[in-house]
Amino acid sequence: MGKDFFKRFKDIDWKRVKKISIEILKSIGRGDFLSIMRVERWFPYILYTVFIGILSIFLSYSAEKTLHKVEVNKAKIESLKYANANKNCEIIGLSRISTVEKMLEESGSKLRIPEIPAYTIK
Repeated sequence: MGKDFFKRFKDIDWKRVKKISIEILKSIGRGDFLSIMRVERWFPYILYTVFIGILSIFLSYSAEKTLHKVEVNKAKIESLKYANANKNCEIIGLSRISTVEKMLEESGSKLRIPEIPAYTIK
């Protein structure tokens, strides 16, 4: 096989191989190979298979996109949790009676905490 193989390889007419290859590619481009292979009766099944393949690719891409959005939103939610905790702490600090009294005094308001407790009118 050694010497004979390479000798046969040398004797190939490369121009003819190139010409045949180009003709085959043109035939594939025109769709002639389908009629030669008698694929007409299988065409609906082939079309259905291609449709299912494209649909599968689209759904996979859509799922990946959704998962990416979920991850981004998880990070945003985590950040907003910290901001919410910080705001709640501020609000709790500002709602203390001593803090409210101090803020009223600083603003020059005449409002004070009542000295006598409130009573219910009957």
